[in-house]
Amino acid sequence: MVNYNDIAKLAKVSPTTVSHVINETRFVMPETKERVFKAMRKLKYQPNLLARSLATGKTHTVGLVISDIRNPFYPELIQGVEELAVKNEYNVFLCNTDYDIDKGLKSIGALIKRKIDGIIVASSQVDSSVIDQLVDTDVNFVLVDWCKRNIKVDSLNFDYKVGIKEAISHLYSLGHRNIFFISGPKKLKTAEIRMRNFIDTVNSHKKEKIKYKILESNHKIDGGCDAGKKILKEKNLPTAVVCSNDLMALGAMKAFQARGIKIPDDISIIGLDNIALTEIVSPALTTIELERYEIGKTAMEMLLNRMKERELPKQTCIFKTRLIIRESTSRTRTDN
Repeated sequence: MVNYNDIAKLAKVSPTTVSHVINETRFVMPETKERVFKAMRKLKYQPNLLARSLATGKTHTVGLVISDIRNPFYPELIQGVEELAVKNEYNVFLCNTDYDIDKGLKSIGALIKRKIDGIIVASSQVDSSVIDQLVDTDVNFVLVDWCKRNIKVDSLNFDYKVGIKEAISHLYSLGHRNIFFISGPKKLKTAEIRMRNFIDTVNSHKKEKIKYKILESNHKIDGGCDAGKKILKEKNLPTAVVCSNDLMALGAMKAFQARGIKIPDDISIIGLDNIALTEIVSPALTTIELERYEIGKTAMEMLLNRMKERELPKQTCIFKTRLIIRESTSRTRTDN
């Protein structure tokens, strides 16, 4: 079995230096580290992760908390986190809240108890008390889409306003003046912000007033389907519907098509997220894009920076959204 002495002999350094390189317990010159790594590769040495954790006090594991593992929004975000984590010798422990605030609280509490090295919170199902709890621990963390930008912690936020403004301008240019919005649960801050951005945008059109109505549901396909059925009971149908996420848009499309409503001939639909399904449904869904892989990668970069330097100034990053025009929107034939 290969040991530190074997590596030290081949790399022409002391066994203590080999220990510092493997366990990251002291600074070692880059050229010396490379000689040690080269010797390790040649001898096919694999570090004992348990021993390494005991020596450094690190688990080399980070936690990732998401809202819904079944939502196609998350796989690319997870991929962005995991690829960079693995590249830097970290494992990723995934927690799914399923849009449940209590479950989100328990997940983060469990990660803290495991003495995990860092946490990325990419779920809105946690409240401010959890953030206070994280601040009071030694755990490094990054918040994704937390919405509160004035807090003194590392955060990555989304600017929905740009994409929603482009969506309404697109519909307006196609003659739509009666637009409904299917919102996620208003108790979720992210859903409330998307809804508020929609309302502010439609109210900003001064030349010709846009009529609108808000319906609340969940962020899943069944939520969009239920909202779509409610819309069909309206005396005057909207000419367009904007949804808080793509799954809701797909659910609404399902409800409309089941009743013989043609999309986009009768009603235009716009989603938000640009998940993979939006390109393969018929008609392909016009949507507001979020760069999920880059979001995950950037969040992991921020966490790595914080784990390397605790005294680093607060890190903040804002991802803008943009409209992707496909087949689910067209010029309106009527103005209800």
